[in-house]
Amino acid sequence: MQYLHMATIFAGALVCLLASLLLLFRRKDGERSRLILAVIVFFSVYNYITRFIAIYNGDVPALVVSVRVLLQAIFMVICYIMYPIEVISPGWLNFRRILKLYTPWLILLSIYLIPSWVGVKYTPYNTLLEMLPYAGRFEVWSRLLLCLLIFIPVLFIFFIPYTRRYNNTDNVWIRKYVITLSLNCFAYIVMLTFDLPIVRTLYYYVSVGCSLYIVYMELFVRLIGKPVETDIEEKDIQMETVAAEEVGSSLSCDESVVKTKDTILIEKLDAYVKKNCAWRNPDLSLNALAFALCTNRTTLAQCMQQNGYENYTVYINRLRVNDFIQQIDSEPSANFQNAFFDAGFRSRTTALRNFRQVTGMTPSEYFQKDILVRHPIR
Repeated sequence: MQYLHMATIFAGALVCLLASLLLLFRRKDGERSRLILAVIVFFSVYNYITRFIAIYNGDVPALVVSVRVLLQAIFMVICYIMYPIEVISPGWLNFRRILKLYTPWLILLSIYLIPSWVGVKYTPYNTLLEMLPYAGRFEVWSRLLLCLLIFIPVLFIFFIPYTRRYNNTDNVWIRKYVITLSLNCFAYIVMLTFDLPIVRTLYYYVSVGCSLYIVYMELFVRLIGKPVETDIEEKDIQMETVAAEEVGSSLSCDESVVKTKDTILIEKLDAYVKKNCAWRNPDLSLNALAFALCTNRTTLAQCMQQNGYENYTVYINRLRVNDFIQQIDSEPSANFQNAFFDAGFRSRTTALRNFRQVTGMTPSEYFQKDILVRHPIR
């Protein structure tokens, strides 16, 4: 059983390491959700490796239900909450909000450290069952309370604020994530309840399986920015094409058709993105736009270039910068960073770089200029 336990831990560490690297390699520029998830999964790799090394060296510590172990479990659960927050509301997390998120854990840590400093001793117990007969003691019921608190952060997922104007995921994904994380927490409590080698081994299977399922949902299941069907009918497009071809009879037949189609497509593109504020979705892509407009990415990219746009990125980022400027103009006291995220930028660094490229100055310099009438960026 010991060799099976060692093999399970090593395999779990290897699989989680590969999953973490896959998330890093497949993340987009400025995307934080996959980066956060990759770091969380890598934490598991660290825990597995240290455990494996200890067992390999013959040091097999008993599974002691200590406050330190329970606080570490709560810390990891809170880490797993940061990921869906970034998924549901990209850019909402900042240093101040992350600190607020971990404040309850810091309070629990203080409650543990203060009694330790004044001499309160925590009796070592191998399982929760051993602790139950002494539930009246502070050093026992406080640990039982921590076991219950492990599940509390999971419920917070249902109260994550939707601060964006697009759907970054759906309720089905949220429910699956909550069930998966709850299953992992439940398996951990079962392991603390029964001090059996087979239970500890099975826990690693469940834990690794839950982590891999979350990674799988992030990479292949989660639907980001579902394209909205355009209201322009194909029959209308065909009629407009015929009319435009007749007007452009002075051109050659081929040139007339190409230019007319490009004009119609760029007008269709402008109408779609303005109606849906599509640029506010940080996960919007050229493929998604092409699908929504019933064309392909090559045709759409060529159409953008032929109408004065260098590429798709330049087109979208100009719209985002323009949106940001309009937000600040309408509410001068608004927070720059929140306005950048509302406009569709993933990170402050990316937003500032694109703002400077479009306007030639920083936001502070731009809004401090004495401009009586400021026109949108074109």
